Amino acid sequence: MTEGRTSPAPASLPDDEDLLREILLRLPPLPSSLPRASLVSKLWRRVVSDPHFLRRFRGHHKTPPLLGFFFMDKAYVPAFTPTLPTPDRIPAGRFSFPPRRPGDCLHFFECRHGLVLLIDNRLLKAVVWDPINGRRCTIAFPPEMKMNDRHPHIKFDMYTGAVLRDCRMSAFKLVLVLSNTLFELAWVCVYDSESRKWGDIISTVIPDSTSLAQPSVLVGSALCWVLDLSGGGILQFDVDRQSLTVTQMPEDIHVTDDSHVQVSRTDDGGLGLVILSERRIQIWGSKAISDGAVRWALKKTIELDKLLSLTPSMETRPPVMLGVDEDSSVIFLWTTVGVFMIHVESVQFTKLPEDSCIRGYFPYKSFYSAGLGIDGGDDRAESFDNA
Repeated sequence: MTEGRTSPAPASLPDDEDLLREILLRLPPLPSSLPRASLVSKLWRRVVSDPHFLRRFRGHHKTPPLLGFFFMDKAYVPAFTPTLPTPDRIPAGRFSFPPRRPGDCLHFFECRHGLVLLIDNRLLKAVVWDPINGRRCTIAFPPEMKMNDRHPHIKFDMYTGAVLRDCRMSAFKLVLVLSNTLFELAWVCVYDSESRKWGDIISTVIPDSTSLAQPSVLVGSALCWVLDLSGGGILQFDVDRQSLTVTQMPEDIHVTDDSHVQVSRTDDGGLGLVILSERRIQIWGSKAISDGAVRWALKKTIELDKLLSLTPSMETRPPVMLGVDEDSSVIFLWTTVGVFMIHVESVQFTKLPEDSCIRGYFPYKSFYSAGLGIDGGDDRAESFDNA
């Protein structure tokens, strides 16, 4: 009589908390990862709910996932559209902007590090909103940045800005930029939410054609804006060095009045450009060579008529670039046949819900796990309202 083989005992779950933390730390940073792990046992839930572990989790992964994008709806209220598949898909209503206050005239400017920046050009204030926890901070412009061009019938002042923070912390910096094409000057000032104070104002000369209408892109420690939709140069504010400079558009990059230019960040963290001309997208990258000089090179060309099967007969209006995700090389593109999210590296695309309007699309990235308190900041109690 032969003995039957016994099945191996099932592997036991690790009960060493230090080992368990190191294992869970390497879970993908998707919304469902930690909630699913928390269902395994009380020990696992205690570990993934620990504030210190959550800070390490964010620090380990560094770049949060792309949860979706915002755009301004017809009522001029920020609306969220999720892009992740189930089970990581965030319900659109989860990130609802708080009711507008009387007199608000807010315009959406950008998303970064889990925060949203809106600016009220009429009341001269900025609103920094955290969609994860719903908190909003309203900040009045410094008096020195409330310019008056003394031409009541023609407005020369234009505001833009940027928001940034360490994703492991809740404190943030607001960078406010004021440009005036009459004086051909741009000014920048930084607000620190920890001190609740504005810093010194820095200025530089700009061309009279400047129109800072696009979101910034963070390249290293520098925030970058194209001076106008057709290029014209790049405005760069180095947050660490507190310097404001203008970089001219490279001579070997040819753009026309119909081109649409957006600053981007290259794979190696350098300064790049995305140029849309008719039905062609060009991806350019730069490399510092010496004494501040930069060499530009064409990295990739995407023919939209081949990728999206666009033909001249289908188009009543040319494609429009709606936004660029600075971290993942994703381009949002409006065409007469729909809005597309194009992944530059893989040259794959996703068609987004139908939208007949041409408006900005703002990619939103954050660490988020429902029910575990992962809110993109640290877990200290802090007032985030009306700084």
